This record gives sequence, structure tokens and C-alpha cells, in this order.
Amino acid sequence: MLPRFSVLSLAYFLTQLSSCFAANRTIDDTKGDPITGFIPIYTPATSWNVGQNCSGCFVQPDPDLAFDSTWHDATQHDGDTPISVTLESTGTAVYLFSIVPNTVPSATTFVNLQFTLDGAPVGSFTHPPDSSSTFEYSVPVLSLENLVNEPHTLVAEPDGTSLFLFDFAIYT
Repeated sequence: MLPRFSVLSLAYFLTQLSSCFAANRTIDDTKGDPITGFIPIYTPATSWNVGQNCSGCFVQPDPDLAFDSTWHDATQHDGDTPISVTLESTGTAVYLFSIVPNTVPSATTFVNLQFTLDGAPVGSFTHPPDSSSTFEYSVPVLSLENLVNEPHTLVAEPDGTSLFLFDFAIYT
């Protein structure tokens, strides 16, 4: 039988060791982060549609190919009130994934996104649609690594006339 001191020391060591390993966490567009309870913030809320429930949306991806069968849909036009989605996480990396359409009749399918992390610009993503009618799923529209392991706020927003089909994010 191990002395009590050794068992406590081992338990402490294992606790410290487990905190050294990074773990991926997912933030779903609808269900949010099951670990922290954070739900993405859609601004303005009236400009966003729950994609799989939007019968009036021209752009209709296959729900079976979206993460957890959900996505959020918004189209911004020049002169509109700016729209955005805000995500909060703590970690050293964050990846944002979108559904990217190509040509859909009568719909804006150009994707032009800008990103800020903790108030500073960190990147952009542009996808001019091709002539096909295909959708691309789980497209990494932003990948940030080597971040300081602290709380972060990521804001994604269309720039100019753009469609945004937010699906999910992963942070480490």
C-alpha cells in the first residue's frame, strides 16, 4: 500500500499534467459551446436566419452535410446595418468554419469576410462563386494559432455585399 503522501502527490501531479494537454472544443452556430455554455452572438439578431429553418432563403445547403445539421445565414448589402457574429473562447488557437456556396439563382453568393480578434484585424476570406451550383462544407475561413492562452473575442463580419453561412468554430 502506498503511503498517503505518495497518493496525494500522484493525484496532484496527474492533475497538473492533464492541464498541460491541449483539447479541441467546438462552438456550434446554434448550440454553442457545450463546455462553457457560450452561445454565438448574432448582431443584429433580426438580420440572421437559422439556415436550416429558413424557408424564404434562396441559399439552401444540405443540412446533413452541415456540422450538427445547423448553420446561421445572413446577407449584407452595401449600405445595410453591419452584421457580425461574435465568439468567445479561451485558448491558443481558433478556427472558424463556414458553408461556402457557388452560384444560386437570384441569390448573393459572393463571400467576403473580415475578422478581428480582441479588437485587432487578423484576416479576411474571399470566395467569388464559380459557375457550378455546388456547396463547400466545413470550409476553414479563418485559422489563428500561437495565441496567448487567455480569453479571446473573435468577431466575423461581411465586408460589403456578401453572404455569410456560419457553421461552427473550434478552439484549442
